[in-house]
Amino acid sequence: MFRSVPAGCDMTNARSLHHPSSVAPMAVLSTARLALRELRLDDAEVVAGYRNDPAVSAMQDWPLPYTVDHYIERFNRRGGGHLDLAAGTNLGIEVDGVLVGDVYVQCNDGIAELGWTLSTPAQGHGYATEAAAAVVEWLVRHHDAHRFHASLHPDNVASARVCEAIGMAFEALTRLNFPGRNGWEDDLHYAMTRADWETWVSRPRNRPDVVRLVELGPHNSSTYRRLTTHRSQERLVAPMWASYEHALFPEIIDGAPVVPWMRGIEADGEPAGFVMLADVTEHHPEPYLWRLLIDRSHQRRGIGEAALALVADRLRGDGHRTLMTSWVDGPGSPRPFYERLGFVPTGDIDDGEIVGRVTL
Repeated sequence: MFRSVPAGCDMTNARSLHHPSSVAPMAVLSTARLALRELRLDDAEVVAGYRNDPAVSAMQDWPLPYTVDHYIERFNRRGGGHLDLAAGTNLGIEVDGVLVGDVYVQCNDGIAELGWTLSTPAQGHGYATEAAAAVVEWLVRHHDAHRFHASLHPDNVASARVCEAIGMAFEALTRLNFPGRNGWEDDLHYAMTRADWETWVSRPRNRPDVVRLVELGPHNSSTYRRLTTHRSQERLVAPMWASYEHALFPEIIDGAPVVPWMRGIEADGEPAGFVMLADVTEHHPEPYLWRLLIDRSHQRRGIGEAALALVADRLRGDGHRTLMTSWVDGPGSPRPFYERLGFVPTGDIDDGEIVGRVTL
């Protein structure tokens, strides 16, 4: 079992395993920014350095302190640098010739387990995502892998986001399943099949030509109900079933129930998101952006921004001059998105969320 710490791939230099043996040298996999290679004996000090960093080792299970001798023993036990997918191996991640981390991969009978470790200065640049995506493609193209999975600490949001970025989806939370340094811990599991990966890499990534707000009714409500965010975003965005429930049974604010106004978001004819306002009433004089959800397969296409522009047009047409919303702070927070659109924090906190307002 392996836990992870926090693009297209040029496969022309990849060399498949020699058969029947599963042990063979591996040529470099090159991506836009990275080189992935077999680890060497002279990498010992670098690897020990970042594995001893508390920020890197906090949610891992390797021995501490992690010494050069630990690295050498493990290096020799795993074949002296030769790739053995069946036993599991680590590929070094290089940026401009400098080793900054490694990717773990084990593959048996077409089922691959992945993990990644990056030095602290290398985190936050997308290197783990780029490296993991390259390894997945290599395993699909050259080793007929049909399933991929990763396990991680439930608090490891950064690694969860890497899993999601390469196409994996949350599969399970197993309770007290992982032998951590301080006792048994919960374990978070992400996975995807080869078909899932093929769907993910072929999804549309361009900005859509046409974004529309569509009325919801019996003909399409179940379709929009199936829209989902990434699992790591669930603490930031309510799921569709909750939005439907809150629209059906709205809360009472200032002595009156909130009046929902909701629309599906369609991108080039395909259901891609959902938006819901708390509409203006006698008791609620200012419109409030209650929900905004973009499906995991349609994110980073500018759809949310386009949908809010349509909402703003509707509100301006009704004579409104401001729109309020609120967001959760923390890793992955939508705050940068809202501030880019002109929302400014009011200084108020509502149920732990930062309240913001934009002038239309």
